Amino acid sequence: MYPGNVVVTVTDIESLENAIVEGDLTLVGTPSDTLTFTNITVTGNLDVTGLNGDLFDFDGIVVQGDTIL
Repeated sequence: MYPGNVVVTVTDIESLENAIVEGDLTLVGTPSDTLTFTNITVTGNLDVTGLNGDLFDFDGIVVQGDTIL
């Protein structure tokens, strides 16, 4: 569990797994074509405005707030 807002740079990673963010989650960087999300819960907003590219699969993320594109 991560209390507060969290920023994750997704460049050169394959997956994000098993996390609860009690705040906003901001994703930045250039994700790989195989980036996967498994069992991620965000109680705030998901901000993906800092991601490079245009094809993202957010299956595996539950967002209780808004997704900011």
